[in-house]
Amino acid sequence: METIILNGVDLTLDQVVLIARGSHDGSGHHYPLVKLSDSSVKTLKEFRQALEVRIAAKDIIYGVNTGCGSKKGVIIPPSDIIAYQARYIPAHCVATGVPLPEEVVRLAMVLRVNSFAKGNSGIRLATCQQILDFYNARAIPVIPSQGSVGSSGDLCLLAHMAAALIGRKEQLVTLGREIMTAPEALGEMNLEPLVLEAKEAMGITNGSTFTLAMCLLAVYDAERLLRYSNQAFALSFEAIRGEKAALDLRIHKARNHQGAVRIAEEVLALTHGSKRTTDKARAIKLPDETHKKYHEGVPTPRVQDAYSFRAYATVAGSSLETIEFAKDIFIREINASTDNPLLFKKDDGTFETLSGGNFHGEPLAQAADYLKIALQSIAGISDRRFYALLSSAFSYGLPDDLAGSELDTGLMILQYTTASLVSQNKVLCYPSAVDSIPTSAGQEDYVSMGTISALNLRQVLENTFTVIAAELMAGARGINFTESHFPNGLGAGSRSIFRLVNSIVPFEKDDCFWSLHLENMKNALKSNSL
Repeated sequence: METIILNGVDLTLDQVVLIARGSHDGSGHHYPLVKLSDSSVKTLKEFRQALEVRIAAKDIIYGVNTGCGSKKGVIIPPSDIIAYQARYIPAHCVATGVPLPEEVVRLAMVLRVNSFAKGNSGIRLATCQQILDFYNARAIPVIPSQGSVGSSGDLCLLAHMAAALIGRKEQLVTLGREIMTAPEALGEMNLEPLVLEAKEAMGITNGSTFTLAMCLLAVYDAERLLRYSNQAFALSFEAIRGEKAALDLRIHKARNHQGAVRIAEEVLALTHGSKRTTDKARAIKLPDETHKKYHEGVPTPRVQDAYSFRAYATVAGSSLETIEFAKDIFIREINASTDNPLLFKKDDGTFETLSGGNFHGEPLAQAADYLKIALQSIAGISDRRFYALLSSAFSYGLPDDLAGSELDTGLMILQYTTASLVSQNKVLCYPSAVDSIPTSAGQEDYVSMGTISALNLRQVLENTFTVIAAELMAGARGINFTESHFPNGLGAGSRSIFRLVNSIVPFEKDDCFWSLHLENMKNALKSNSL
């Protein structure tokens, strides 16, 4: 079993995905063991002791011996501090909606501990260990997905996680394949309910941790999805015998956008050696081709393909650069202190606490909104290519609707599905980060709504996977119908993709139950089969 060591400094995106999703081998599905580094154990103890010294000195510190939010002026007597933690958690357990996916909860638990490992939160080692004990035992709190405004962090979502740690009977936990109450889960794991001490209730909840977990998994998948988009484009491009002039690197270098250059390079590599994307191939009139024009008996050049083909490198290149921008933002947050207040060690060895806004989800919210737009651009232009493959005006000789006969509907209605998903994406791409509703009697007067951005991002990503899967099916189908006219005509990369798609969705000339094929294709993409 692989072990990942947390120190709050160098947790990587690949480790994050492994923590969330585990790995497969011949013996089954495995998750890494997660531990704190020796240095972080020492740091946690040092910073916690420093905080307790401040508490003993009766220093007034927000969230430590005061109330939270609009109740910041309420001073909590030392004798009531522990009781206050027990009140705080259920009062914050107000989330609603369908539960978050287990991969998101699993990752959020570890991200929270990694943030604490830096010491700035002043959280006890025992609290961090209880969270890791849950993770390592595969105990996943059942956490409703709605209710966070993205500041002060994902308060209610993290409160439900904390409710599991302290054994609230109202809180459910998934352990193995069973759902049980938190006390039952603690009993199964031979763990005692955690008793939270000063600052810990607010410390656990004060971070945009669930937002971050969703964003990290989304951007990881978005990188793969863009590669699948390039592959789908390559098949569709081969199917219509597209013009490679639009991919000429001189065009894209002339505009100075490296994303477009890189996309053009990848598509050119996929279609290298293609005999279909040539003037000679385009001059051939296919049986179903009705629009070809002739001048003095010679077919006129096509001149230009539609934007969805001709401008693909420009559009997808923009999405590539956006994905990389968002990835950089999200990766920075993996090893960040996102609590309030934070504890800092001064040069003279003493400690001070500073209140700020590191819990605020705005950096994540803006990047997530931007990433949604990038994904929708990929989905939108893919849907337009799919539509082109079905239309005699743009498909250059493919059967109308990619139907096998006049009695068949072909893929006409499948394109309705992609149109629906693309339309839904447009609604979901509304930027949540620009929409703030003041909370906590105006004390928390500008919130990020970043969790909404992240939830919508996940849906946009899911929709886009489906759209790309549909285009791969359509592109391969178009090639299947015309392959006899261009034997061995595909580029080397396109040929490999074509064979893979045909192995997942075997070619059937007549109509069939397309939904099953679509799900198989999408699942192949999500499992990285291509």
